[in-house]
Amino acid sequence: MAFNGKIKIIIAGVALLLLVAAAGVLLYIRGNKADAGETEPLESIPSGAAVLTPLETGTSDVTEQSGQEIPSGEDYSSYPLSTPSDCQAVIDQYAADHGIDPFSYPVEIVNLLMSNHETLDFVLHYPESIGTQDSPDYPGTVDVSSDYSSLRMPEYYQYDIRWGYKSYGGNVLGITGGGPTALSMAASYLLNNSDLNPAWMAAYAENNGFMIDGGTDWMLMTEGAIGLGIDVTPITADQDRIDRNLDVGNIVMCLMGPGDFTNTVQFVIIVGKTDSGYEIRDPGSPARTAATWTFDTLAPQMNGCWIMRIL
Repeated sequence: MAFNGKIKIIIAGVALLLLVAAAGVLLYIRGNKADAGETEPLESIPSGAAVLTPLETGTSDVTEQSGQEIPSGEDYSSYPLSTPSDCQAVIDQYAADHGIDPFSYPVEIVNLLMSNHETLDFVLHYPESIGTQDSPDYPGTVDVSSDYSSLRMPEYYQYDIRWGYKSYGGNVLGITGGGPTALSMAASYLLNNSDLNPAWMAAYAENNGFMIDGGTDWMLMTEGAIGLGIDVTPITADQDRIDRNLDVGNIVMCLMGPGDFTNTVQFVIIVGKTDSGYEIRDPGSPARTAATWTFDTLAPQMNGCWIMRIL
């Protein structure tokens, strides 16, 4: 019996030595993996969830997102916006930095950034600003002095943070406000009145029955403009007639269909012409406003045109 007990002790000792040796081998392998840059697999993430490593403000570190480098810090305009994932990542990062629920960005606001990167500032501030521009006296608080000149039509954009969060047409002016923003530019210029800013014009459209669900009734550009004191004449997409009116200082309001300016409808204004093409005002894009456009490009997209002038 004593002999059997000694055998059991020897077997237990050998097993313990083998266990220690196995543990050492495992630690060695893991150490080599870490040196090679390998990591343990992460827990599974639900399909569709956005993953973004928090960034530290004021550092020069970068984080990978959608295959691109995202600089850290508060300058969100330097973030990549090449893909839908990039756009969502910037929104998620801003939300995390400012204690905002990322689900407070409606899908149409996210899609706005994906389709137009110039809307970044408007989109990021949406949850903090929605509902702040709906008071009856709000249009009177908008300062456009830096944009306005009696000698040149101003450039107003519907998603400007000064008025883009105002409720309009079942959404906000930044999404559905192309009509009042376009007429605001035209009326401010023709009537030499800087008070007719987009917030004022949106209220005018709503109070006079020109606002509809999802946007603006095109009658705003006829009856609505006439009510402001502007002479309006509907025309076809006639290049010679457009040119002759531009030559005498009139402008041409155009309702554009799907194409270069929109997937649905958008109002733009032809304000002049040069040797390279027409100068326009597009309330949806500074880049399109800065470009010149040939008649052959514009004409197939025109669903309606109105000459606007002061008699």
